[in-house]
Amino acid sequence: DCHSTPPTHRRAAEPPTHRRASRDSMPFVLFLALLASATAAPTTKGRRANEQPKVRLVVTGETNVARTTRGARASNRVAQMAAWGGNVTMTIRAAHNTFTVVEVADPNEARLFKEQAERSGLRVEEDQRRYPGPSVATRTQPLAKETPWGIERVYNGAVPNASFFPSAVTHPLCIIDSGYLLTHPDLPSDATAADPLQAPAGTMYFGGDLCNHGTHVAGTIAAIGGDGEGVVGVFPGAPGLKIVKVFGEAGQLDDPPGWPNEACGWTYASELVDAVQRCVDSGAKIVSMSLGGGGPSSTERDAFQTFFDDGILIVAAAGNGGSSSYSYPASYPSVMSVAATDSSDAKASFSQFNDEVDIAAPGVDVVSTVGPPSDPGYDSYDGTSMAAPHVSGLAMVLWNKYPSYTNAEVRTALEGGAEDLGEPGRDNEFGHGLANYQGAEMRLGAPSAPPSPPAPPPPSLPSCPLGDVCATGPCLITDGGSCATSPDFPNLYPTDEGCTIYGLPPVGLDVIAFDVEGDEDSYNDYDGDGDFRNDCPDYLTVNGVKYCGTSGPAGVVPSDGTMTWVSDDGVTVSGWKVCWAAQPPPSLPPLAPCPLGDVCTTGPCLITDGGSCATSPDFPNLYPTDEGCTIYGLPPVG
Repeated sequence: DCHSTPPTHRRAAEPPTHRRASRDSMPFVLFLALLASATAAPTTKGRRANEQPKVRLVVTGETNVARTTRGARASNRVAQMAAWGGNVTMTIRAAHNTFTVVEVADPNEARLFKEQAERSGLRVEEDQRRYPGPSVATRTQPLAKETPWGIERVYNGAVPNASFFPSAVTHPLCIIDSGYLLTHPDLPSDATAADPLQAPAGTMYFGGDLCNHGTHVAGTIAAIGGDGEGVVGVFPGAPGLKIVKVFGEAGQLDDPPGWPNEACGWTYASELVDAVQRCVDSGAKIVSMSLGGGGPSSTERDAFQTFFDDGILIVAAAGNGGSSSYSYPASYPSVMSVAATDSSDAKASFSQFNDEVDIAAPGVDVVSTVGPPSDPGYDSYDGTSMAAPHVSGLAMVLWNKYPSYTNAEVRTALEGGAEDLGEPGRDNEFGHGLANYQGAEMRLGAPSAPPSPPAPPPPSLPSCPLGDVCATGPCLITDGGSCATSPDFPNLYPTDEGCTIYGLPPVGLDVIAFDVEGDEDSYNDYDGDGDFRNDCPDYLTVNGVKYCGTSGPAGVVPSDGTMTWVSDDGVTVSGWKVCWAAQPPPSLPPLAPCPLGDVCTTGPCLITDGGSCATSPDFPNLYPTDEGCTIYGLPPVG
């Protein structure tokens, strides 16, 4: 799902034939098809270029297969499938299910095998291929520390300082790709293999990357900040990364110069499901996949839904076909599908667009880390493969700063907090919009428990006549009792002042003017409460929410009937004027004063239970005829 863009200041010249094939002459999906046809591209397990690939099937629904891990055999089922013409290559246990992978000689054999298996109550489908994007192994030299434009874009133009990011994580991230160059000086050295079989001695060692694709993705997520070299990631130096390698088996280096390494050709949907299970078993809660393919798989779809239902947040590249076609696994509902944008916030020309796109992120001219080990460097790639790690990296930051939320809530916050692009609201090109950390953080804080039932004004406030609005301190009640202003409005308000307006009716507030010193540094915990949100030097508080800057509490109903104003000893500006609808005069005769906090009654009705209940006259006996009463002073609760 990526292809490289060669900025002249960053890259060496590419072989002309490869450049035409990968970018200029044909769509990306067609290129992959021709590449597979021309080279008979091998699987990640090492099929040679001149070998006719077998048909690979996934069998599910077994009732008597032993609960085994990959490579193990359940002899009775193996023998039965062999009799049907299938060779069992592995058994995978993942997503609370068991999958048997079978190879048959050709499509006709596949049809016969499927007919016999389905008569036995099994489900059989083709094991779909999943591809990374082709990449070109040309690199720049290590750079002076540079912040890629996309990293700045998802943070509103300024990456937070190091203290903003958690030093330890409870929701680790797992990258499924072509490996992770563990020796790269700009990547965290504590990344580990999610699959214990991917050890240094094996051909699928997680800590090497022949394809550079996974290392580039990892740099966008986690490149180290503050080291004076290279680039910085969305979560600089992200701790505890988990890695599963599904592309780039060592020993498959027989392609002609200028063509992608055949080991980087493809993996299978079944192996991708197994890889996610490895991530989950390692403790990961976020899975990032910059890969995909055009064929859907019900086995894969069901497995990813199970992973999501079990609390895993899954992010994948939307695809580089430049069309409305679907790429999988991104287009399953349980997976966040990420489209790509350029530095002008336009949709990248190659980015796929359809009704499964959830969100967009930077994916053009993305500079990040690459190998090989002898010359670690940096390169600029294009692709939805480059967009996806921006989103998974933001998810890692957000979820580890607010770990009590669920995967579904984090996903909703990322989508709801995105910057709307294209058509208003969700659209097929950008999904919910451009990923934005501040928006997601604010959206994550929006869902909260219903407010507690409002209480009467605190006892320290003087009694306010029924139907009036009163104020303590220097704030002013104006316009015949239907508005309030900051002290000296519209002139500059004084420093170190405060007041409370109380007795407000339960109606939406109308903000006439609002200019209050705002939070100029969104990454400074101004008030020291551990929360970077709502850090206002001067503020008007309604329902526990602080308002500053130029955004006042328009339309907010003061549930407890109060507003509170506070100014500090710094900057002052013109302040605020807030109004409310005038309330109609009471239709009943004037009521006798009722002590503050009490509930009173006229006539024969009774106040009981220490002042917390009222009854009809003579309750529970029959009430008398021709009687009436009014109970007043009731608090605004159900």
